[in-house]
Amino acid sequence: MTITPGDTRQLSTLSRLGLFGAVDLEQCAGLLAKCNSRTLKPDEVLLYKDQDNRSMYVIVDGHLGMHLHENAAAVVTLNPGDTVGEMSVIGEQPTSAYVKAQTKCKVLEIPEKLLWEFVSSDVNFARNLMKLFVKRMLDLNRLVYQALQEEERNNIRADKDEFTGMYSKQWLKDTLPYEMTRCTMRNRTLAMLMLEVDRFKSLLETYGQYTVDKIFQAIANAIQIELRGMDMAVKFSEGCIALLLLGTDEIQAENVVKRIHHAVDLVVLSDTKINEKFTVSIGVAEMAPEDYADLLIARTQAALARASSEGSRQISH
Repeated sequence: MTITPGDTRQLSTLSRLGLFGAVDLEQCAGLLAKCNSRTLKPDEVLLYKDQDNRSMYVIVDGHLGMHLHENAAAVVTLNPGDTVGEMSVIGEQPTSAYVKAQTKCKVLEIPEKLLWEFVSSDVNFARNLMKLFVKRMLDLNRLVYQALQEEERNNIRADKDEFTGMYSKQWLKDTLPYEMTRCTMRNRTLAMLMLEVDRFKSLLETYGQYTVDKIFQAIANAIQIELRGMDMAVKFSEGCIALLLLGTDEIQAENVVKRIHHAVDLVVLSDTKINEKFTVSIGVAEMAPEDYADLLIARTQAALARASSEGSRQISH
């Protein structure tokens, strides 16, 4: 089916579409007669991703969906008056997405050669095409921005332990080399603390995972309150927390340890019947000139092991 010159019904329909707004359709009737109309069934593919495309399509009736993957949900729904394919035609690039009919759909196909003839013949057509092109670019920018935001949220979720709000062990391994280098370049000290909830396995056997998770969360919250904004708390393993104290040496770390011990002494689970006092053992290591990330972690873990072997609520360097 083609657009027939003099068909007022078809011309009236086109005049309501954004691309042909204010366009002298009678003057362009000869060009319109060379365009093809296509009718698509629901789920029929109009354009494949990475396809070499040389036509722009104007939706006359129905709805098209733009898909990043052929069988994925549509990321954009295109309505009557919207266009598709112009990006690949104007940019002379393969198509960037799959385009499928969401409903029975009628489109007007404008081949590349005719597209430029339309542009040359009517300034309003050229203006409308530019507006549609800018709108498509803005829509794509919005989608990219939303994708980046979602990626950032996913990264934050991956870096943080949702239960305690502390950083993950992987985050520590990724970040520690950078922080050590930065402190070395600025001639600043850095101390690492490793804390372990005393009798953690015994608490787990006695009260079960759910209650012990609540105990650990309460202890983690109490510890984080005692930290400065620049300090970093990491859930290193079950029952174990690592702290990075920037600009802190071993002597200053002693004061932090005292505050932490006091804060943990005051932890009470108000919504349970547990009547226990909780304590933590702490290993401390100050960054040495010969240290690298894994070595600093290992030295702090060794200090924690010595503290734990000496009983509850102990500290070791």
